[in-house]
Amino acid sequence: MKPLHIIVAEDNDDHAEMIIEASQDYNPHNKLVRFCNGDLLISHLQSLKQQNIAKPLFPDLILLDIKMPLIDGLEALRIIKADPAIKHIPIMMVSTSENTLDIEQSYKDGANSYIVKPFDYTDFAKKICDVNRFWADVSELPKI
Repeated sequence: MKPLHIIVAEDNDDHAEMIIEASQDYNPHNKLVRFCNGDLLISHLQSLKQQNIAKPLFPDLILLDIKMPLIDGLEALRIIKADPAIKHIPIMMVSTSENTLDIEQSYKDGANSYIVKPFDYTDFAKKICDVNRFWADVSELPKI
């Protein structure tokens, strides 16, 4: 199983900890970086673009919460998908919202997937392991 470089953009410390723990339990070689708001996420991606334009060290996957301070997940999604240098990065929305409008808007704005966070830790950890399995072992990621 190949390791993934995953960015977790999540303002809730407990949720972020569960995502990181479950991802590392699935594959201890995964590299995870967490940002607590969309502004820090966008700043980080812009910094990566500027550091090494020829071969940037972009993440394999971004797990993006919708409800965050400063720049929320939907706005961060729109910013990323509008930028030709980073729009190739797969983005999975990870939210407690089951609201049809949030789900539809996420896909309209370019999300590659949307999952609802279960309230039970075991269910949440299983979903995160399934996410890892899909993106690491089933899906082919862009090699840009």
